[in-house]
Amino acid sequence: MNTDLQFTPRHSLLEDAQGLTAAAIQAALGIHLLRAAGLITGGTAGVALLLSYATGWNFGLTFFAVNLPFYAFAWMRRGAVFALKSFVTVTAVSLLASALVTWLPLPGIHPAVAAILFGVVAGVGLLGLFRHASSLGGVSIVALILQDRLGLRAGWVQLGFDLTLFLIALTVLPLDRVLWSALGAAILNFIVAMNHRRDWYIVT
Repeated sequence: MNTDLQFTPRHSLLEDAQGLTAAAIQAALGIHLLRAAGLITGGTAGVALLLSYATGWNFGLTFFAVNLPFYAFAWMRRGAVFALKSFVTVTAVSLLASALVTWLPLPGIHPAVAAILFGVVAGVGLLGLFRHASSLGGVSIVALILQDRLGLRAGWVQLGFDLTLFLIALTVLPLDRVLWSALGAAILNFIVAMNHRRDWYIVT
């Protein structure tokens, strides 16, 4: 079977809209679970969460701002459509994650439950974004480019960044919260690494 990258999924506008909406909701719910338990994740979402914990900044605004420098890179390397979809998705997740604080309070959630649910929900959400030519910006954009260019699994690329971020998180969060966060990130990246394969999603 020819799995060259010229064979890319083609979706209608309606298919993209519903797919990206569902994926953005899943990603926002995953982030909400993390914040309720005081956990972090990898990528720019993890950077934004860590900054919000350390400084008290609003997560949604921080997440949106952290991703801004990556859109030009995405535009140059993956095209205008990918960059625009990623911008829309990140904006939607930023707004939804902020709204869920009021709409869906989760007092007392155990960090283990939050980590596991986050890994599954956000992992499936990321798969949906990737398959509709979008991302959550930042590291996931770089991970997708490296997968396309070098054949490296996007999940493993993100895991390397995550490990570095978690080491930095030890200066801000208690050890147990960092360890639970690592579990959630490992589940997410495992799901992405096992399921996001070029030869599994070919539409002609």
